[in-house]
Amino acid sequence: MRKVKIFLIVVFITLGMFFLKLSSFYEVPILMYHSISNKKCNICVSEDKFLKQMSFIKKRRYKVLSLADYCYLLKEKKRLPSHAVIITFDDGYKDNLKAVRILKKFNFPATIFVIVNRIGKDNYLSQEDIKNFLKNTKVRIGSHTFSHKYLPSSDKKELEKEIGLSKKILEDTFKIKIDTISYPIGGFNKDVLKIVKEAGYLCGCTTNRGFSKRLNRFTLRRIKITSKDNPFTLQAKLSGFYYFFKKIKHPY
Repeated sequence: MRKVKIFLIVVFITLGMFFLKLSSFYEVPILMYHSISNKKCNICVSEDKFLKQMSFIKKRRYKVLSLADYCYLLKEKKRLPSHAVIITFDDGYKDNLKAVRILKKFNFPATIFVIVNRIGKDNYLSQEDIKNFLKNTKVRIGSHTFSHKYLPSSDKKELEKEIGLSKKILEDTFKIKIDTISYPIGGFNKDVLKIVKEAGYLCGCTTNRGFSKRLNRFTLRRIKITSKDNPFTLQAKLSGFYYFFKKIKHPY
């Protein structure tokens, strides 16, 4: 009996240490969408599927945070709410308006990262589209750079335009503060991060790239969501430990 008790104590301590270590790898899941469309492509999620995914988040009582609020909490080293999730979109496609309507229905905040020189172009959000949802919903915008260049391959002058000028144009056009940026194709390096910080961004988002698994508000990893995600895979992606089991890709 004594040996059994000792064994159980050892197992309990071992499991406790494992879960304590695992908890240090917890990251608030940041979901990454692109196009809300019935087309069959690897960046497309149908409107019906998106509605079901948002319904899942609502029913499971997740706390949906805005990206800017989350980054502020990280900056100030404040306690993060449990069961939280963040919703983002890259590129600023016109069909994101379908998502905006659904997000408004659930009163969810989200961030759409727009490419400055594509605003108003075919298949992309117009200035009027953006002004309308900024006024009527909790959806906000961030920079997806000026022209969607791959940043690690750009020189300093190009980086200042893609990162700094894009921020200024968006702020001047929409009369709001732009706190967040998403790196095209998730690529970044130390020069990119330096200019992002100097430009005054609160945080930056990548994909599943990084120098390490350590949480950094300027290299926030995001989780790609697709139409193939079912309740089981969505639950796994919302767990906060999704990247604990995945190999992090090189940042550039």
